[in-house]
Amino acid sequence: MKAIVAIGLMAALAFGSSAGELKVGTLDLQKVLTDYYKAQDLAKQLKEKEVSYVKELEGMRLEGRKLTRETQDLQELSSNTALSVTAREEKKRTFESKRIDLREFEVRYDDFRAQREAELQNYAAQGKKKILDDVISAARRIGEAEGFNLVLNANKTEPAASDVLFSKNVDDITQKLVASLNAARPQSQDSPGPSGNSAK
Repeated sequence: MKAIVAIGLMAALAFGSSAGELKVGTLDLQKVLTDYYKAQDLAKQLKEKEVSYVKELEGMRLEGRKLTRETQDLQELSSNTALSVTAREEKKRTFESKRIDLREFEVRYDDFRAQREAELQNYAAQGKKKILDDVISAARRIGEAEGFNLVLNANKTEPAASDVLFSKNVDDITQKLVASLNAARPQSQDSPGPSGNSAK
């Protein structure tokens, strides 16, 4: 569907551009998004957040398992005929109280998990939007500087997500775009500049 729209757009531009020749370029958007340092940083940050979230969740799971075990033990004791009636009644009251605690914990656990998942999805969506804005802005800048009328996505990894099924003698600006985006990459603290400070 995307390819049909793109072909229609190219045809319309070709017929409408009688004053000059139509200059078309392509880029592999998937490769740009893979090689752009901000996309790599976002993937790393998302992984770190996910690991932190899983650790928090595991801590809560351990708490939940302990609470479940205590609740089950109290339930068994409340029906243990080896105990006196008074002791069984006491265990039954404690069991009921613990069961309420367990239900409250389950609600808290579900709320926590849903909240963390929403935070992670929101962080990812905001990060991806900023990255895509950067890519579009850089593609527009290069396209205007080099006189392109149209730049299409020629996704080589996933052709179904591409706007181009075939191209010949068309400039591919993928590497140029990646180089332009990564030119602003600050040096990491692992590789300091000559003065020992990371470049801004």
